[in-house]
Amino acid sequence: MPGLICGNCGKTPVPYPLSTGPNCGDQSYKVRCSAGTLWFDTKGNSSYIITSISPQIQRMVVKTPTLYPNTCLSSDFYSEGIQLDPNLPFNITGSNTILLLNCTDNMLHLQAPINCSSTCICHPYVNKIQEWAACRRQSLCCIFRTGGSQNEYMIRLNSNGCMAYQSFVGLDTSLPVEKWPQPGLELMWQIPDPPACKNEVDCNILPFSKCLGDPKNPGKKRCVCKSGRYWDAQGYCQKCRHGTACKIRRNKTPLIAGISVAVVSVLLMLLGGFLVHRRYLIKRRTIRLLVKEREEILSANTSGKSAKVFSGKEIKKSTNYFDKENLLGSGGFGEVFKGTLDDGTIVAVKRAKPGNAKGTLQVLNEVRILCQVNHRSLVRLLGCCVELELPLLIYEYIPNGTLFEHLHGFRLREWAPLSWLRRLVIGHQTADGLAYLHSSAVPPIYHRDVKSSNILLDNKLDAKVSDFGLSRLVELSESDNTHINTTAQGTLGYLDPEYYLNLQLTDRSDVYSFGVVLLELLTSKKAIDFNRDEEDVNLVVYMKRIMDQEKLMDVIDPFIKEGASKVEMETIKAVGNLAAACLDDRRQNRPSMKEVAEELEYVIGIVTGQASKS
Repeated sequence: MPGLICGNCGKTPVPYPLSTGPNCGDQSYKVRCSAGTLWFDTKGNSSYIITSISPQIQRMVVKTPTLYPNTCLSSDFYSEGIQLDPNLPFNITGSNTILLLNCTDNMLHLQAPINCSSTCICHPYVNKIQEWAACRRQSLCCIFRTGGSQNEYMIRLNSNGCMAYQSFVGLDTSLPVEKWPQPGLELMWQIPDPPACKNEVDCNILPFSKCLGDPKNPGKKRCVCKSGRYWDAQGYCQKCRHGTACKIRRNKTPLIAGISVAVVSVLLMLLGGFLVHRRYLIKRRTIRLLVKEREEILSANTSGKSAKVFSGKEIKKSTNYFDKENLLGSGGFGEVFKGTLDDGTIVAVKRAKPGNAKGTLQVLNEVRILCQVNHRSLVRLLGCCVELELPLLIYEYIPNGTLFEHLHGFRLREWAPLSWLRRLVIGHQTADGLAYLHSSAVPPIYHRDVKSSNILLDNKLDAKVSDFGLSRLVELSESDNTHINTTAQGTLGYLDPEYYLNLQLTDRSDVYSFGVVLLELLTSKKAIDFNRDEEDVNLVVYMKRIMDQEKLMDVIDPFIKEGASKVEMETIKAVGNLAAACLDDRRQNRPSMKEVAEELEYVIGIVTGQASKS
């Protein structure tokens, strides 16, 4: 149909609304026809061959890029991978399985749905497929399934993440590599509205239509299909048939039929009422079973201790029904709200994010962990609530923000920069709390997510270690071992590389993460900062090079360096050496957290001794 549906591109039909030229299709759905081949253009001047189109379901598959010769770099690497324009009606579907290859250690922090473990199926793929042989030298690769806002419009490549990728549509990962489908990336487009018009003449391109007002956009007109026909979103006004969405007028029904309809309506109402009541009973039973299951999880391995159980009504009231104005913060698996109990006690209420089952388990795990511990430098659990859809954790409210905020965002909160002595005290208190978890808690506990944003500061700027959602209790069966075999979890920039590569968690994994916190205390630089030069994004890599060059004092926070006494300068160097020891590549060479705490306590003694003399 000239003027609405574009002609073929070579032998490939171009369905509506796709447009290969200015006079056909919908101009928001542009594709490119070149030498008989259809191309899909994206941001960054990258183009991808369209290999198949399914207009009935508004989907198409594009060919994934090749590699640069003898490299593990995708040919769209310099345009940072495939990036769709979010203002256009195209997006990446949730049917794609993406292999990310030639990845850097910056990917080590990522959690489900991205899997970067040593057992990831991207390894057998590069080992089997000759074209990807150059990627075999790269030890780190990942896999994930598209879907969700983060990868709806892009699969991003960069030198700080991954530098090559491959995609498969509808992949069954249980199949051997030889039986995988041809590579491809599936995209979809939004269903288009009928063509716009200004008068009846404009609708000549769409037979059986009239130029009428657009009900969704007052002031505009569209070619609306005439009575008895419907817009099929593929460029036609189709004739109504049984089962379509058309409204077909019917003759008036006899009175007896009307009475029958009334009787049927009453019966349906009674049946509906019965079903609603039955659904209510089933829901109540399900909630009771859910609460019982959660209580059993919480009571397991708690050495007879249990958290105080708050009612859902009390906690909802305390947070004004989780009003966003009371939102204190949001992490990967949970949200924290400020609440005020009936007795005036201010609390922090943590809950899993809606729809996040993994977050639910982590909140329950945090309750189990905190029931075991009692230390002045660990956040104090007040209780929990398990009767609502999302379990809640209620703990003491720490009013002075996080160490991260004080080091990196103090100007936004009008906080004064932390002095060197205060930084030492915070470091010692944090180390002391972690040493308690490792050495004094029964069973021992590994935190697994030590970072400056998980160190809270109270009114006196004393440290409280928080967020035990990723923590692991070392069960009795594991206590004789030197490590726990577990999937690697943590945060970018803080995760122990040896833990990631071997999937073996030890107390020295927390020591490594704490070493990064010591670097933050010394430099006031973030663990990961993409505003730094490419080779300096990771603070550990950056600082190791600085220390190898013996230039530590060049990067110390000027606030603590300027005006520091000779003794204080020596203690700064000593803490730099301690951080380096914590960050040793081999975990057996790292000190224990107890030794770290003792060393910091000794350094504090030197500083306070010097202060008393002056």
